Amino acid sequence: MFKGTIVENSLRNKDILEKVKIEKTYHSNDWKLYDVFVGEKRISELPKYLADGPWYIHLWEEGKDEVRIIFKDKSFTVQSSDKSTWVDAIAYGKSIGIPDEQLDFYIK
Repeated sequence: MFKGTIVENSLRNKDILEKVKIEKTYHSNDWKLYDVFVGEKRISELPKYLADGPWYIHLWEEGKDEVRIIFKDKSFTVQSSDKSTWVDAIAYGKSIGIPDEQLDFYIK
């Protein structure tokens, strides 16, 4: 299972929340967030649930370094410990209007 956080505002269709395991729900500023577990087969479905605009979901398997970054129209696989692997994902995120400070792909 992959772990990650979904921002409710990022969803054009909230049905995905019924298809993942929600570990925790909380608020940060004006955002409602869900810490979730997602099966690998479900990851490929995530883009269709994302709203247009500057949104992404990043997921990782606990104990592993690989991070999957899912945008609506593009996905990347990077290494959490090697920021040089983040370059293309960051450039793409900036191109769709995501602020630099929100393009951090750290794992918890």
